[in-house]
Amino acid sequence: MIITTLAIAFILFIVVMIVFGKVAMFQRPADPNDVFTEKCSVCHEKLHKSLLIERQIGGYKMLYFCKKCIDELTVAGKKLS
Repeated sequence: MIITTLAIAFILFIVVMIVFGKVAMFQRPADPNDVFTEKCSVCHEKLHKSLLIERQIGGYKMLYFCKKCIDELTVAGKKLS
C-alpha cells in the first residue's frame, strides 16, 4: 500500500515538473534577433549570420568564423611559413 502511494506521488511529481518546465519555456520572450545570430567558433562573439563565414564539418556540425578571426589566423599562418 505504501509503495503504491509513493509511486503515485512520484508520477504526479514528474507530471507537475513537466508542466512547470513547459510553462517556463513559453513565458520566456522570444528575441527575433536570435534567429539570425550565431557565435564565432574562435572568439565566441555573437554576430549576425551575414557577417560570418559558415563551414560544415561532416554531415551535421556547422562552424562560424568572423572576419577578425579569419584575418588573425591568416596573419599567423603567414608568419609561420
